[in-house]
Amino acid sequence: MQRSLLVYDGSNAVFRAAAEAVTCRSETIRAVRWDSAPIQAFLDAQFDGRPFAFMLVEDGVVHVGGESVARVLRRTGVDDRVVEGLSRAYSSAARPITRVVHGRPAADLHGTFQLRPAAATHLEPLRRVAEIPVEEG
Repeated sequence: MQRSLLVYDGSNAVFRAAAEAVTCRSETIRAVRWDSAPIQAFLDAQFDGRPFAFMLVEDGVVHVGGESVARVLRRTGVDDRVVEGLSRAYSSAARPITRVVHGRPAADLHGTFQLRPAAATHLEPLRRVAEIPVEEG
C-alpha cells in the first residue's frame, strides 16, 4: 500500500499545524517538508528545478498549487463549495503571502501532472506504509 505525500513548507508554524491537521484525519496521507532531501531530489527529477509550492502526490500524479488544496480538502470531506473557494483563494494569494512570510513567492504552478518514473524513485521510501504482521496464536 502507498501513501499520498503532502509536500508543504515546514519552516512556518502555521503551515506545520495545517499539515498536521490534514494528516491526523487521514492514515493515507503523509506530510513531508518541502526542504527535505528526498523532496528536493524529487522536485529536480519531476520539474527540472525546485518550485516552491504546495503539492500532493497521489498514485501516478502530482497535484500542485490550488489543485493540491482542492484534492486534500476533498479527501478530508470538506464541502465542494468551500473547496472551490479555498482553492481559488490559494491560487491567487499564495505568491504574495509566501513573499511576505518567506521573502520569495510561491511558484506560479497549478494543476495536475503525471508523475515521472525518475521522480517516483525518490518518493518510494516515503510512500511505503509499514504494516506490522500479526501472528495468530
